[in-house]
Amino acid sequence: MNGLRPVVGFTLIGRGKWSGGEIYQRNLFGLMADLCSADVGLKLFLSPEQAVRIGGGFDRFLDVPAIVDARVAGAGEGRRALKALVTGVDADFAALVQAHAIDVMFESAQWFGNRFPVPVLAWIPDFQHRNLRRLFPATAWWKRDIGFRLQTSGRRQIMLSSEDCRRDCETFFSRSLGQTHVVRFSIDLDPRAVHVRADGVRAAHVLPEQFFYLPNQFWSHKNHAVVVEALGLLAQTGRLAGLPPVVMTGHTEDARDPGLFRQVMARAKALGVDSHFRHLGLIPYENVLALNAAAHRLINPSLFEGWSTTVEEAKALGTPMILSDISLHCEQAPDATFFARFSAHDLADCLVAAAQAGPRSSVDLDALDSAQTARRNAHATAFLAAVDATLAAGGHEKFCHDHLL
Repeated sequence: MNGLRPVVGFTLIGRGKWSGGEIYQRNLFGLMADLCSADVGLKLFLSPEQAVRIGGGFDRFLDVPAIVDARVAGAGEGRRALKALVTGVDADFAALVQAHAIDVMFESAQWFGNRFPVPVLAWIPDFQHRNLRRLFPATAWWKRDIGFRLQTSGRRQIMLSSEDCRRDCETFFSRSLGQTHVVRFSIDLDPRAVHVRADGVRAAHVLPEQFFYLPNQFWSHKNHAVVVEALGLLAQTGRLAGLPPVVMTGHTEDARDPGLFRQVMARAKALGVDSHFRHLGLIPYENVLALNAAAHRLINPSLFEGWSTTVEEAKALGTPMILSDISLHCEQAPDATFFARFSAHDLADCLVAAAQAGPRSSVDLDALDSAQTARRNAHATAFLAAVDATLAAGGHEKFCHDHLL
């Protein structure tokens, strides 16, 4: 053990190819640095290619500058994961981790082996492949499922983002019972600074004072199509006039459905609602937050989420929400307005009711600060508990963090 606190090692979540993973990691590191620097140390391992891309962007959160080593490339993936399956360990990466005195290794979409010499805390973001099987080609489905079977079959502790995920994990992979830990993600932002910019960013994008905001990436499970159909129903019944437009941002490419964006936008034009279904493109993250704060309502029509970052941002900013009725949304934002996820009629009624409710009430910034502080403390406490459980499973002592309870 490293002195009075354990050191947790990380690789780059998503290997630099998943913006959501990078946001997740940045928030987790910021949380640990702000609230838990006396309780846990953080070290980050990067491949030379990753180091070129992100530079020292994470270094301010870490015990030492990011550790750059060629052995990080491919760690726990592909052939090295297969080797770890056969031999019990990704030996090259294990040697690197031990050389840097890591007490717990964080594992995400990787497999370091059941005999990895350092206790492993495996993060599984969601079980989308089990819930929306039609979106996964057979090879991708089995690769994902086998990975989760491996992670949940040994002594690893499993970190999950919601009780909804925990239910899935323990249902689909029963050997995980007693090894799961719910660590709800919290966003780190200053609502005052975002609200100060909100009207300026709205005006810069030539948006009306009232608009609905849908910042999800254009991926199949995000369910943009139901919004188009809802607007189409309103157009048919003469209720579209005067309704705030639906404004969207984010990536438009879905590798699993390359034609999706064009198809949905073509459908909006065919229904005559394209003026109410506007995509602004990919905009800077700080502007995404500002539009969230300025919106009349945030919409998330998703068919599946592990834990929604856009919903968490809306909570932090005090933005009212219209959400699909998936169980995760009900857990994450119980005070939102919900619509039946496949029902364009239900969503259309929710949009009209929101528009008729009049302007948003002003936000109570002090209350937002208080609620965010509580969420971040709960996030920190849960993560430290998962680290402690991982140490205990590996035969190490646990630590006490009474100041966060």
